[in-house]
Amino acid sequence: MHDCFRLGRLVYLMTALFIAAGVFGCATTPTGPSAQAVAQAEKTVTPGQVQHPVYQGPGMVTYYSPPGRIDLCGEPVPLENQEVMERFDKEFTLVVYNPAHVYQWLKLKGRYFPSIEERLRRLNLPEDLKYVAIAEIEPPLNTPKRKSVDMRYDFERSPDSAFQYLGDLYRNFKSWSLAIAAYNSGEKRIMDECRAHGESDCYQMMLPQETERYVFRILAIKAVLSDPARYGYELPKGAGYR
Repeated sequence: MHDCFRLGRLVYLMTALFIAAGVFGCATTPTGPSAQAVAQAEKTVTPGQVQHPVYQGPGMVTYYSPPGRIDLCGEPVPLENQEVMERFDKEFTLVVYNPAHVYQWLKLKGRYFPSIEERLRRLNLPEDLKYVAIAEIEPPLNTPKRKSVDMRYDFERSPDSAFQYLGDLYRNFKSWSLAIAAYNSGEKRIMDECRAHGESDCYQMMLPQETERYVFRILAIKAVLSDPARYGYELPKGAGYR
């Protein structure tokens, strides 16, 4: 019986010790970040090393508004029309917030623009057509190239023929936006639309969605590539293609 009494008392004392240790442990446990986490957050960043914020809240993406005025080959785009403005803004937003495409185009500028600009001067065509060439040479990812235009007028295979074809389309339609739309969807499609509705304004015509977006995408490419620094893009010296 004495042995049972001593064993029970031992169990009681051990239980009391464990309870006390747990209480004191909880009382002394820090509620904030651990010392290791604080030291990691306050660690000095060496030059060339990227410092990632411990906490990154919302609203960290810079907002870029589309230009309030823009023209295509010297022809003003009617951005005062709300529908036209929204269609342009959509393509502008998709371009300006796509760094992969923008930097790819910036790299291509050094390779293509000098020869393209020289061709356009020689053919007496507007310089803005170089943005059509960029859209054709480097289409969006996972987007097949158009099949409506004869391969003889393909920019990569025959740039002079492609520019001359655009010039012919302009002489037919008396509008660069319509000429570019016809280059995308085919001359007959644009002519049928003009005849059916008596409309000659590209921005008011009922065109295939691909063609409507094509014209506005070229405008968006022009807006960003003509002033990339305004939208936070700067290509390091020597990074462009030759």
